[in-house]
Order: sequence, then C-alpha cells, then structure tokens
Amino acid sequence: MGKGMADDDEINSIKVRAGLFALITARFEDANEIAVKGQAANLGNPDVSGLVIELRSLLDEINVQLDAIELMNGR
Repeated sequence: MGKGMADDDEINSIKVRAGLFALITARFEDANEIAVKGQAANLGNPDVSGLVIELRSLLDEINVQLDAIELMNGR
C-alpha cells in the first residue's frame, strides 16, 4: 500500500462517527429552515412542491449518513 494510503487501523472511527452525526445535525437544521418556510400562509402550490422536494432530498442524505453509521457500528 502506498505511503499516502490509510490502513483501516489508522481511521479513527469515533471521529468519523462524530463527523457523520454533525452532518446529520446540519441537514436537520436545513430541514428546519425549509419547514419554517412551509408554514407561510402565502405559499402557492409550486412553492410547497419545491419545499417538499427539498425536504425529501435532505431526508435521503440523512438516510445515507445513518446507513454509514450503522455499517461502521457493525465493524
């Protein structure tokens, strides 16, 4: 293995897990902002549809990050 390549033993799984949870936290904060926008009384249907798409995308990202945590936990 090359000098620049990391072995599995060199990866700090606690730091990786903490980083993934930080990313999940950031996605939930983004989702919160979108949900607040969705509460506006003057939103039209296209706006609501766009917000739903954004939320679904964020949830997909969160699910991928949760899957990564579960995979790491099973090591």
